[in-house]
Amino acid sequence: MTDCRNRDRLSSRTAVALAAITTLAMAGPATAETSPWYLGISQSFGYESNLYRIADDQRLPDGQSRSDTVSVTSLIGGIDQPIGRQRVYGSLDYGINRYANNDDLNNESYGLKLALDWETLERLSGTFRIAADQALTQFNNLNGITGRVETQKNIVNTELAHALFRLGRKTQLSFEAGLGYRQRSYSATGYADEEFDETSWSLGARYRPSTLLELGASIRQAVADYPNYRLNRDGSYETETVTRRYLDFTARWVPNALSQLDLRVSPTRITHEKNPINDFSGLTGSANWTWQATGKTRLHTTLWRDAGQSGDAVDLGIYGPGVNDTSTVTTALRVRADHDLTGKVGLYASLDYAHRLLNRTVVALPALTLVDLEGHDNTTTAALGVRWAVTRAGLLGCEFRSERRSSSNQALSVPFDGYGFSCFGQIVLQ
Repeated sequence: MTDCRNRDRLSSRTAVALAAITTLAMAGPATAETSPWYLGISQSFGYESNLYRIADDQRLPDGQSRSDTVSVTSLIGGIDQPIGRQRVYGSLDYGINRYANNDDLNNESYGLKLALDWETLERLSGTFRIAADQALTQFNNLNGITGRVETQKNIVNTELAHALFRLGRKTQLSFEAGLGYRQRSYSATGYADEEFDETSWSLGARYRPSTLLELGASIRQAVADYPNYRLNRDGSYETETVTRRYLDFTARWVPNALSQLDLRVSPTRITHEKNPINDFSGLTGSANWTWQATGKTRLHTTLWRDAGQSGDAVDLGIYGPGVNDTSTVTTALRVRADHDLTGKVGLYASLDYAHRLLNRTVVALPALTLVDLEGHDNTTTAALGVRWAVTRAGLLGCEFRSERRSSSNQALSVPFDGYGFSCFGQIVLQ
C-alpha cells in the first residue's frame, strides 16, 4: 500500500509540474513584444565518484556502483509580467534524471516558484508566493545511524506557501505581517520520522533613515509537527512538535551601486516536545554581502547560522533540493566569485564550509531503550565552472566540484570524500 500511495503522489505532482510548464509557456505570446517569458531545454552529463557518499571502509550491496554517470534532460521556463500595479513572476525546471550504473535511482525532478507582488493606491502592498520541488534525497543521511549503507531510492517533496502584507510602501516607517506554510514528505518509509507540516507567522517593522540604510525588527515563530516521529512497540507512531521562536534584528546597507550588505541577528529558542536533547537557545542569523569588485568580477559571501531544516538555508542558496539537514544548529560560510573573461565567456569559483552540531535519540536493540547520541561534523565543498553564451539563445557550461567531510561520531555522520564534474548545453526561446 505504501508503494502505491507514493507512486500516486509522485504521479500527481508530476502532472502539476507539467501543467505549470504549460501555463508558463502559454502566458507569453500575448505580450511577446517585451519578452515577459522564456521557454527552453537543457541537457547535461555528469560523473559522481562517490554517489552514495560513503566512507572508504564501507561496502555497497551487490549490484550497486560507488561511482556513476548521470544524464539530466530538463525543460525550463519562466515568466516576469507586470500587470498594472501588480507583477507576476516565476520559474520552473522539470528534469528527467537517468543513472548509467544505478538505474534503480532513475527519477523525475522539478522546481516550481511562482509569486505575485501587489499594491493598492494607498499604502498597502505585499507578496504572495508558492513553491514546490521534488528531488532525489542526498545520500549519507542514515549511513551512520543504521550501521549500514543507505542505497534506497528516496524522493523528497517540499511545498510552501507564504503571504507578506505591508503597510507603508515608500514611507520612512513601514509595518509587515507574514503567514506561511511548509510541508515535507519522503517516498522511503525509513524517513517517515523526518516528515513534517510547519506553520509560521511574523510581525515586524522597518525603518529607512536614508536611501542607503534600512533597519528592521520583528518577532517570528514556526511550529513543525512530525506525525511519525517515533515507532512505538504496539506499532503506533508517537508525534513530535518543534517550536522555533526568533527575535529578528535586520539591516540592509547599500553604500553605493557596487555593494550591498544584508544582516540578520536573532536571539533564538528552539524546543522539542519529546526530544529535548535537540533544544537550542542562542544566537542565529546571517550576513549576505554582494560586491561588484571590478567591471568584470563579482563577489558574493554568505555567513549563516541556524537550526537544521530551516527554510533560510535554502533561500540563501546554501542548501538546495534533496538535502535533509537534521542538525541541532549549522554554521556555514559560502564564498563565490564570478568573472567575465569576455562578453560571452564567464568563470566562477565557490568554496563552502559547514560545521554541524548533531544530536539524536535512537532506539537501542534488543532492549528497545532510548540512547542519546551527540557529535559534530565539518564539510568542505569547492567548485569551479565555466559558461559560454554561444548565441543569444544558446549556452554551454562545465563544472568540477570536490567534497570532503570529517566527523566526530560515526554513529551520526560518517566521514567521506568525493568529486564530480558535469557539462551542459541549453537553448532558450523568449
